[in-house]
Amino acid sequence: MLNLSLTAVSRGEVAVAGEIPTNDAIWEGAELALAEPMRVELRAHSVGEGILVRGRMQTQLELECRRCLTPVEHAVDVDVDLLYEPLVDEDEEAALSGEVYPLPPRGDQIDLRPALREQLLLQVPDYVVCEEDCRGLCPKCGTDLNRATCSCVPEADRGPWDALTKLKFD
Repeated sequence: MLNLSLTAVSRGEVAVAGEIPTNDAIWEGAELALAEPMRVELRAHSVGEGILVRGRMQTQLELECRRCLTPVEHAVDVDVDLLYEPLVDEDEEAALSGEVYPLPPRGDQIDLRPALREQLLLQVPDYVVCEEDCRGLCPKCGTDLNRATCSCVPEADRGPWDALTKLKFD
């Protein structure tokens, strides 16, 4: 568990290091597969009434090529900045959503995993390809065109005026 003691932070800077396993419940519903545990090295210190957590997170993601659906590993190695602040009411929490994480109203521990999960999800690229010149899959038979050729006849390009060729004049 990656928990941060608020009491320890009030006394001075605190180092937090650890791993979030690939089978941790925090990944459920993320539609994301980790090839290895996510490693984090963080340092936390007080900033005004809040707590600033800075450091680094690293992992390997298992993604699919957008064109041919083959597995592709994507390395994530990024700096992380998390700001935890006490919030006065729910309206303030909604206004700051995504920029500032709320300090727990009671208790002495902050679970850093939800914020780290969010930061990792922000690092997932929209589109991944196995190679820049990936030819993808045949839209008719599904053959991987990087490994084999298919016998499908490509459709003729349809232009904007093709509908006029179907008109019959008396």
